[in-house]
Amino acid sequence: MKIVVCVKYVPVIARIQFDYENKTIIREGVPSEVNPFDMLGLVRAVELKSGPDDQVVALCMGPPQARDGLLECLALGADRAILLTDRALAGSDTLATARALSLALKNEAPDLIICGRNSADSETGQVGPETAELMGIPHVGQVSKLDYAPGDSNIQTQRITDDGYQLIECPLPALVCVMEGVAEETFPTRDQTAEAEEKPLEEMTCVQLSPDLSQFGAEGSPTWVEEIRLVEPSRLGEMIEEEDPQAAAEQVAALLKERLASMNSEASVSQAPQPTNRYADSRDKSIWVVAASRPASIDPVTLEMLGKARELTGFTKSEVAAVLIGPPDSALADELAAYGADRVLTLDNTGIGPVWGRQVVQSLTAAVDQAKPYAVLFASTPDGRDLASRVAGRLGLGLTGDAIDLEIDDEGRLVQLKPALGGNVIAPILSKTLPNMVTLRPGLLTPITPDAASHATVEAIAAAPFDGPDVTVLEEHVQEDIGALELAQAQVVIGVGMGIGGADSLPQIQEMAQSINASLATTRNVIHEGWLPVQLQVGISGRSITPKVYLAVGIRGAFNHTVGIQKVGVILAINQNRRHAIFKAADFGIVGDWRTFLPPLIEALKPVLAESI
Repeated sequence: MKIVVCVKYVPVIARIQFDYENKTIIREGVPSEVNPFDMLGLVRAVELKSGPDDQVVALCMGPPQARDGLLECLALGADRAILLTDRALAGSDTLATARALSLALKNEAPDLIICGRNSADSETGQVGPETAELMGIPHVGQVSKLDYAPGDSNIQTQRITDDGYQLIECPLPALVCVMEGVAEETFPTRDQTAEAEEKPLEEMTCVQLSPDLSQFGAEGSPTWVEEIRLVEPSRLGEMIEEEDPQAAAEQVAALLKERLASMNSEASVSQAPQPTNRYADSRDKSIWVVAASRPASIDPVTLEMLGKARELTGFTKSEVAAVLIGPPDSALADELAAYGADRVLTLDNTGIGPVWGRQVVQSLTAAVDQAKPYAVLFASTPDGRDLASRVAGRLGLGLTGDAIDLEIDDEGRLVQLKPALGGNVIAPILSKTLPNMVTLRPGLLTPITPDAASHATVEAIAAAPFDGPDVTVLEEHVQEDIGALELAQAQVVIGVGMGIGGADSLPQIQEMAQSINASLATTRNVIHEGWLPVQLQVGISGRSITPKVYLAVGIRGAFNHTVGIQKVGVILAINQNRRHAIFKAADFGIVGDWRTFLPPLIEALKPVLAESI
């Protein structure tokens, strides 16, 4: 068994500073580390070794200093390491990166390739699936468990979904993208670090991959970034100094009432007019929306994407086509039409694999290639990310992941706005290729007012012939009680961190949350402790949420959590440590024990929330 683990050497994002006055990123003195998800993958790869012939290779594409990261991989049990480093790689986007990695991986001919779910700096999660598509092998994303029996031709995985998990069997060779749960976080000892210096660490350049250097770096990248936009913090950061819990609660409630009234007034004034014109007969510059759905229902993010597509057609003067992957369903087609679709394209994947499986990818790719729309929009969900990445890799298209909004510039180009570096930067991304491909974060866009009288023509996308290796979904588990679906649409959310003390505090907090019709959310560390399910995690490695009110209880406020709450209306915080970063990320903060301050605050908030939300 030969396993290659792809690792990325990334800056420690929490150490990066920003000069908002001069609109620059201060990188001097910022240390780097192996991307945490990649390191979990390496640990699991070493655990899977069962005999002397098994081998784990760490592969990194990066600058010369990434050698330090590879030495850490060798210290943790990798047998060999390869550093792909070349100035020709500068400016690589995800597709150019995947192209370089795929060529290096083909030289290694591994049985299994392991990548992290996403990197801490760019957060796209695209390189793994794109690499698998370029290599013509199956992949599984969002992997929280990975097992392999020696001599077997398949791996067994657990894949996390938005509302549960899947048990998946995948034939080898294959690629998996791993996340929390796949292995325990591990650090090398001093002796292991010393031993790593004696292990093979090879450096490789682009010439060793291909004589055609134009396919690498900025030249080989179908996307590029215009001048970045720094996002200056806009929270009020007001501390409530009242020591009496009841008085503090009443003060916060009064401030929240005033803030919500102001926000509601601003929203009513600035609300954009609903797009009314439709261009159902114009397929030139068509905008496709790939629906995120589950049996008998459309995910709200699909309606948000349709609303944005309708807005964009004010510039493109073209149709909006919704792509529905699943068994034909006239009720769902009618709903898509009511929310803006002029045409519904159905791709029945019954019996041909999951939404992101290779036969579905091949079928959708053929339809996109034939129609050549102006843009194809996907949801930033586990299925949407994997599907979009493989389609982009197959067609050689640029893809922007986890965008928060779209614009069309004066030249008619689609500008895709993507947050990076913990959300402190917005990167406007443009594509050299058509169609434009983008995944959009849920909860950040606005659907149009539905029109039940609207009608959409329905057409079928034929399933493409396919006889290659693909994944098999053995079991699908939907955990309806975890609250993930409610969290995505909640207007009030209570976030809990390690500061609540332990899982035994959750019943009391859950009871208070129910009393104000609030959903629960949490942080990565709480997930690691097993107090709450991973679907409730908010932040870089979780989800973004957009409630009107977010109450952070016992949350330290690290950037990898606060990036997921940037679009919240008003943030309240209770924490015992005045120096914790959550107070800078909040509008109103109380320093104190949540057990003392939270109950009266919940009571004081009830009439305010009932009136304003």
